[in-house]
Amino acid sequence: MTKKKHVHIFGIGSGIGEGLYNRFLEDESVSLFGFSRKGELPLSSFSEGKAGTFQFDATDQKDLRSFELSLAGLFGHKVLPSSPFYDPPELLVYFALGDGLFGPIDLLKKKDLESHFELNVHSLILLSKYYSQNIPFIKNATFVFLGSTAGKQGFPESVAYCASKHAVLGIARALREEWKPFGTKVVHVSLGAVATGIWDERPEFDKNEMVSVSDISEYLWCISRLPKSIFVDDLSITPKKGIL
Repeated sequence: MTKKKHVHIFGIGSGIGEGLYNRFLEDESVSLFGFSRKGELPLSSFSEGKAGTFQFDATDQKDLRSFELSLAGLFGHKVLPSSPFYDPPELLVYFALGDGLFGPIDLLKKKDLESHFELNVHSLILLSKYYSQNIPFIKNATFVFLGSTAGKQGFPESVAYCASKHAVLGIARALREEWKPFGTKVVHVSLGAVATGIWDERPEFDKNEMVSVSDISEYLWCISRLPKSIFVDDLSITPKKGIL
């Protein structure tokens, strides 16, 4: 734990999460921790405080429990916050995990619906709970929830996706109020179309008209440079043509 700012990014296996992780690799001022099923290191080693990518399935109960215990080990709880020897790290967390579920509502399957909400909604609440237990031991914490324009309006054949993204917005807004006494920042980013693999099976949309992964990664990285007195609530990003 040599660097004073820790960056945790969930969902680095592909898309925006992967692009954001790669952008932070260029930032030598932070200790970078990435989480996905494709991680290189076992999750059990996360508590050692060494930066890297960790194998983590946000829908696996064992992984969630291991992460909860690792967080306690990482931030220690070994020294009381009131102690003059207590010097906690700054923390920046990006929640970039999630998947898409599209199609007419009459073709939705219960199993797919449950899986979608377990990843897009339940995992965010549980991970936030684990961090919340440690917030008194952290200073200058910022949490960034990557949502969607589908979290503010409706789209056809997207009822499950819209519902889950509305939930992400609700989670962020609720935690913003709950964590205010600690000075914790909670940012919700409403993303328009970004040219990720989520569109590969939807040929009616042209990825060339979307925001590039590199551009959105640069934008999201800039949140890490916000002055301490600036608290941003909701950000909205769209391609040049607006909502596609």
